[in-house]
Amino acid sequence: MSAINFTAIMDFMIMMPLGDELMEKFSLDSFEWSLVVSSYTFTAAVSALASIFLIDKFDRKKSLLFLYAGFILGTLAVALSNTYETLLISRSVTGLFGGIINAVTLAIVSDLIPYERRAAATGIIAAGFSAAAALGVPFGLYLGVTFNWHFPFYAIVGISSILWIVAARALPVLNGHLEEARENKRWDSLKNIFSDGNQLRALALMMVLIGGHFMIVPFLAPYMITNVGFADTDLSYIYFFGGTASIFTSPIIGRIADKYGKKTIFLVVLLVSLIPIYFITNLGPTEIYVVLIITTVFFIFAGGRMAPITAVVISTAPPRFRGSFLSVRASMQNLAAGLAAVVSGMIVNLDSSGVYVGYDTVGLISIGSGLATLLILRFVVPKY
Repeated sequence: MSAINFTAIMDFMIMMPLGDELMEKFSLDSFEWSLVVSSYTFTAAVSALASIFLIDKFDRKKSLLFLYAGFILGTLAVALSNTYETLLISRSVTGLFGGIINAVTLAIVSDLIPYERRAAATGIIAAGFSAAAALGVPFGLYLGVTFNWHFPFYAIVGISSILWIVAARALPVLNGHLEEARENKRWDSLKNIFSDGNQLRALALMMVLIGGHFMIVPFLAPYMITNVGFADTDLSYIYFFGGTASIFTSPIIGRIADKYGKKTIFLVVLLVSLIPIYFITNLGPTEIYVVLIITTVFFIFAGGRMAPITAVVISTAPPRFRGSFLSVRASMQNLAAGLAAVVSGMIVNLDSSGVYVGYDTVGLISIGSGLATLLILRFVVPKY
């Protein structure tokens, strides 16, 4: 599961550090670049919503393999793109399939792991994000700088194709949820979610949290190059050190959350994460080691928020509706990420001197979103 998540996340993450090169290659302004980022998340939101009626009706293994195959073909189309329009369409196709892979993997984890150990399990799944940052993104940047921006996506296609074959052979039949799912009527899934205030608050919490995060992520790499003074080759250090640290810290934070309380640990981790967000979005020309300390702390605590809060959120849905709930969750998160990227693209712009302005404003919005999640969390109750 973590390896498949690794490739899906790497495909999404590698776009951001390639932003400066792609903006130059296709002569994009800030808003057009934000559409490249959000095209993936918007189609992922649509497909996740459409999958509500289907995700709990099929064997989890078959669902995963179907989505992963579509993701591989979409990524291949991205690698072959030579115009802005084909890049947008290809990213949209990739999002259509790749955007709900995480929902299926989390459904599998939720079906197999009891609540008492679920934060630790989701922490391990989250390590796929960290591994993508620590290993995948630097390797992808190396390929992009050494050859061209197409090569990282060819690499993802190759790795994913091998993993698809391994998953097809190694994963067991995963249909334990089907007995209850067969009893569900067509609209039962939506009715269960939208008639339950607890689940709606859980969804709102994730939308606000992810939206705040994606206010700053799309322009992190361009800002580091243009305003802070990083070279293209220096960007890989941000992802390598931050991702490497998170590989170890995400599972640890998950285990601590299981022991001392998921809400309590989320509160602590979130408050700490707001500090590097402020500094990152207000940096000027700065020594590289200072920037790397700040960004590594950001990776540790921004990523560390996800293990405890994901365990809380997925535990608001009963098992027989959990796959559908996670599809809605994926849809809402992707919608929030897409909207946040577009809004960020409207706020952040290059001024007459050739530096980005408005990133500090985006940072304040992100911090405000983080604080808002704490208010919502008070009214979210894990039940299952």
